Amino acid sequence: MRLSALLLAARNVPAQAEQSFCRALTLVEGGVCPLEEARVLLDLGRLLRRTGRRRAAAERLGAARAIFERLGARPLVDRCAHELEACGLEPQATVRLGLTPQEHSTALLVAHGLTNRQIATELLISVKTVEYHIGKIYTKLGISSRVALAAKVAATDAGPA
Repeated sequence: MRLSALLLAARNVPAQAEQSFCRALTLVEGGVCPLEEARVLLDLGRLLRRTGRRRAAAERLGAARAIFERLGARPLVDRCAHELEACGLEPQATVRLGLTPQEHSTALLVAHGLTNRQIATELLISVKTVEYHIGKIYTKLGISSRVALAAKVAATDAGPA
């Protein structure tokens, strides 16, 4: 079910993808398989954020993060945190480097060496939107390369938060 929903989301059929995610969630809820439940919640949250329903997305993402934390799945906890930050609703979501939450998420992925296409897939946005965000990031930070962006991100992560 979850994979069908991911496929529908990739094909830009959000209403059907959401229905499929909800069906998948009913199959794995209630502690049957907490890892799979959290993965469905994460994917549903990402879809909801992409379709502009940030509050609903934050609820699903928060639930997913709690399960991942309980399971000790640190990389997935981090992914939830990035998605929640991109929602822009959490009080601890800081806008580092003067970037919006979406620009910050994009900058982190650029700094980790992902291509524009990989970033688009990860954030469930178009490649053109990624290019737009990168252009805005470069302008705001006064830089002109991915290497310079990686250095800025590394310097920010190393410094006091």
